[in-house]
Amino acid sequence: MLLKKVLCIGELLIDFYTTEIQQSIIQSNYFEKQAGGAPANVSAAIAKLGGIAYFCGKVGADAFGHFLKQTILAAGVHTDHLIFDANAPTTLAFVSRQPDGERDFIFNRGADERLSIEDLNLQQLFTMDIIHFGSATALLSNPFCKTYEQLLQTYRIQNRFISFDPNYRSNLWKGNVEEFTHKCKPFLQAAHFIKMSEEELFLFAQTAFLEDAIEWLQQFDDKIFAITRGANGTIFVKDGHVTHIATPSIRSIDATGAGDAFVGAVLYQLSLLDEASDISFDEWKNIIQFANQVGAKVCEKVGAIEALPTLDEVCSAF
Repeated sequence: MLLKKVLCIGELLIDFYTTEIQQSIIQSNYFEKQAGGAPANVSAAIAKLGGIAYFCGKVGADAFGHFLKQTILAAGVHTDHLIFDANAPTTLAFVSRQPDGERDFIFNRGADERLSIEDLNLQQLFTMDIIHFGSATALLSNPFCKTYEQLLQTYRIQNRFISFDPNYRSNLWKGNVEEFTHKCKPFLQAAHFIKMSEEELFLFAQTAFLEDAIEWLQQFDDKIFAITRGANGTIFVKDGHVTHIATPSIRSIDATGAGDAFVGAVLYQLSLLDEASDISFDEWKNIIQFANQVGAKVCEKVGAIEALPTLDEVCSAF
């Protein structure tokens, strides 16, 4: 079997987690260092499951940056397109965990926002088969935003299979939902597979009612949507058809990286196929069910990359 190469483009950063459960960032005094960043988590999920994953992004040429490279290398991710910046620190995020496993974030931006098209080996990047755009930070400012958009348009012209996860963070966008959804529009138009959280779906559909939001999704007859809802499972929409796929019942400790693991599990399965865009509705349901299992498995441990399971661990657990 010839596996397809999957490229994940975006931020790789340090997550400092509070070690004090049920404490806010304000209340916490102790934090633990972990590797993070949504696209990096996706690439690590693919590699841990046995796929071929490449990561493209920028970190500082500091101890944190080298730690991050070592971490994703250890997960099996190819780092040919990881850029070190000597003039900016590695991006940091501080994270608290709530009783239900959900999180609160504070970001200190650094090198990730400085990725430019001139940094990249485009000849090598354009050999990739499946492309994932899923950055919480990429659309905030240039040159990163411009680089993201240029790569998107090129891969669209090349007819590559494109995946997109908006990864909305309210504290990054400071409540400017209109700007966020506007910048996401080209990615929604170009992507074949789109993963959203329920919160993000409500933002794009401009409604607080799930029934109305699902109706909004059904207008996209050429897109595949997966709306992740945590313990409430995943709403899957393809060609106007809607189904609900349950999530395994688990004791959630930390939801960090669960959505990224879900996306990684989807893209890993697509990388096994000859033609990712030609899959039946029932085959897609099986893909989403497996992705739910991978995402649930991540919630049983603390951290994002560190909690990612191997294929054997997923298959033995469910």
